[in-house]
Amino acid sequence: CGACSVACRFDAITEKDIVLGTVTSFERTKKSRIIEARTRVGVYSPVSVIKAAIKKAGHEGIIILDAPPGTSCPFIQTVAPSDYVVLVTEPTPFGLSDLKQSVETLKTMHKPYGVIINRSGLGNDDVYNYLLTEKIPLLMEIPFTRAIASSYSKGELLSINNNEWKNKFLILYDLIKKNYGNSGN
Repeated sequence: CGACSVACRFDAITEKDIVLGTVTSFERTKKSRIIEARTRVGVYSPVSVIKAAIKKAGHEGIIILDAPPGTSCPFIQTVAPSDYVVLVTEPTPFGLSDLKQSVETLKTMHKPYGVIINRSGLGNDDVYNYLLTEKIPLLMEIPFTRAIASSYSKGELLSINNNEWKNKFLILYDLIKKNYGNSGN
């Protein structure tokens, strides 16, 4: 905040600008672009870099923000401007623990949300039971298969070369936009 440099009567404290990270824009098509926020290694809080990326994304059209897992400041900062939050979890005890924390945080923020279960078929039914008990929408399941894992390992989007998954994601997109999207966008 700089209060220490103002309070110091001996000019022993100085401030200097440092680069905390970068925000880069990549145009995918004429109608879509990707904004990447990358925090420098060693920076203790990525919040200012996340704020800069959100600002660069603007307010026009549909904006999808990818938050880090957990419920720390970066998660809060990313979901705060959101109209709807899609939580992605795995059917494991660790996944359930993170999911519960995220859900409780979103409840206090009054944000609507739903869940995608990644690597379904792995683990147990505890996540499914939690969703039923809490009446949380299960938006989609992505099974644990060799083909999908191979696609992930190459950094490929599941929907790029697979029309079935492309259609599933388009249906999910339409559902969220219809029920939770901003009118006029």
